[in-house]
Amino acid sequence: MSSVPNRTLALVLLFFSLGCNITDYPVITDDRGSYSGVIRTGHKAYIQPGRFGQMATVWDDGSDELFSMVYQNQYGDQKLYTFNNYDPTASVIFLDQTYCDWRYDNCLTIMSWNPANDAIDDVFDYDELDFTCSGARSLSILVSYTTRYGECGDAGWRNNQSAMAEFANLATTTWRGKTAYLVPVDSATTSVLLNGQPAPIYGHYSFFITDKLQLVLPMTPNGRHQLTWLQNWIAENGPEAEVTFTYGSLVSNYHVKFHEAGIASNLTRF
Repeated sequence: MSSVPNRTLALVLLFFSLGCNITDYPVITDDRGSYSGVIRTGHKAYIQPGRFGQMATVWDDGSDELFSMVYQNQYGDQKLYTFNNYDPTASVIFLDQTYCDWRYDNCLTIMSWNPANDAIDDVFDYDELDFTCSGARSLSILVSYTTRYGECGDAGWRNNQSAMAEFANLATTTWRGKTAYLVPVDSATTSVLLNGQPAPIYGHYSFFITDKLQLVLPMTPNGRHQLTWLQNWIAENGPEAEVTFTYGSLVSNYHVKFHEAGIASNLTRF
């Protein structure tokens, strides 16, 4: 069984309208050249979005692509930022990080303080979420990364054998004039456990992945049933969960905390 420690794709595929904010991230170190140890970033650095690449949720009035940045001082203390790349046309113009540009002018959706000393840190804490800021409607999950996927210019997930095996079996379609993979999600293809309890998957969902391995998630009405079920589950079990997600040969195990106010806000969008 393959274990893929991704905190993003699995829950999006389950609840279909949830974006995430990174509240905890490993200390950034560098062993290249003559220096070895903790580094100071000097400014915000774009965090590579895990093994499954960039993702966008498509609403009736535009699309949201939440992305994260990290600033780290010389001691390893960090500030983690979540911004939204909003496209009012809903054609999903993904954020281009070819040149690793750390500047971003839109409002800050949420920020988390992440000290290097984990003994004094709640891995799910954050500053106030700004519901007036673009992208807040798509944010309902707080995640703690235990693995560095890399900052801008580093890393990637394309060497993952299980993920590539699943790609080989997917049908293709066209997205913005280019080939894209169709990703069928329903109870026959996907299973999710929250604290060992099976989570229902309501109906059928069709996502697609672009030729640049970017995931596009159309928001459909059955997402309301996923969110309503999740609200009820949280009321009985609390907001934190150990999650096991299975899609074919692809398996993920991780620990998350749901943002209840964000879920309630998302429900108003359907």
